[in-house]
Amino acid sequence: MKKELTSLALAVLLLTVPASAFSDVDSGQYYAAPVTWAVSQGITTGTTESTFSPDSICTRGQILTFLWRSAGAPEPQTATSPFSDVTLDLNPDFYNAILWAYETGIIGNAAAEGRLSPNSPCTRSLTMSFLWRYAGSPIPHLPAAFEDVSPQADYAMAVSWAVETGITSGVTETQFQPDAPCTRGQIMTFLYRSLGGAVPELPIEADPEPQPAPVPETRPLLTLSGSGSAYSLGLDGSEFNSAEVYESKVQVAVYSDREAVLTISVPFPLYQAWDYIVRFTSEEDDSSYVFSYARWDEAFADMVPSWQNAESSYRLTEFINEGKTYILDAVSVEEDRIDGKTSWRVQLPEETPFRFTDADQFTLTCEVTSGYGV
Repeated sequence: MKKELTSLALAVLLLTVPASAFSDVDSGQYYAAPVTWAVSQGITTGTTESTFSPDSICTRGQILTFLWRSAGAPEPQTATSPFSDVTLDLNPDFYNAILWAYETGIIGNAAAEGRLSPNSPCTRSLTMSFLWRYAGSPIPHLPAAFEDVSPQADYAMAVSWAVETGITSGVTETQFQPDAPCTRGQIMTFLYRSLGGAVPELPIEADPEPQPAPVPETRPLLTLSGSGSAYSLGLDGSEFNSAEVYESKVQVAVYSDREAVLTISVPFPLYQAWDYIVRFTSEEDDSSYVFSYARWDEAFADMVPSWQNAESSYRLTEFINEGKTYILDAVSVEEDRIDGKTSWRVQLPEETPFRFTDADQFTLTCEVTSGYGV
């Protein structure tokens, strides 16, 4: 399954498709050669014609799509998706890539309870697991010596193989950071090392640490504010009682008709709740558009029985006509877990009639709960 490229072919590719084609990929960056290689191989086309967004978080669906394209974009044989959150509403490449990855065993045990969470960030451990299975699950000679990688972890062999083959070296000599999310620049580097050879003349001693997604630099066209209710889990004897109703505040900064940053603030730490809802309601016919950001993290371990892994999901549900739910292209922008503030940037799908530039025609409210859904 693993594709090999000769040194001569790589040299030609790197000369003919420069990374400078993207305004946000500097030729001196560690990911410049991998991005050039990936574009020349048809693995990625960037986020726009002129940008690659190397510091944006890469999702599970995206890395599986990159692997699927590197394999020649084969047609999946599975007729029906085995995952409740992987439907035909997804981008066709995402959908076919995920079905193919399921058939070939690349997904492994990444899915839980029938859900893959394709829009969740792809962690370092999951990335190595996908690459390892894509390579045929080879047995490494020696285990990797990282303090934060247990020999019993389901990804331990994948990490050892990745270190042995030069795909990764860990964030430090003793730390691998298996739960850290990967950026698009990092993913291209890992793919290049795995499928296309070592990065030429750009050695790095350790994998770069992921950076938070930047807030758009341009000033918002429109800023809206609203409020609503918030419910705390009341964990660990917290002063925030689960029986009380607290006030939550929401702010929406609109940057274009399809892009906005949604920010919710609550008077308690974020680990006291995990579902953040922003609702735009029409006063004319009570129709509404509901954005839901469900987040889980390690703070819920040993506290909430339903906690599984560090992940998040973003949805838009239209309560109009027959209604429809979309899995959103969104990314966390900023989060203060202790002071109770979280922001995420949303890109609207073309199919929805809702546009952020019309948001001032709706009533803006929010709700923070300890239960998933809208």
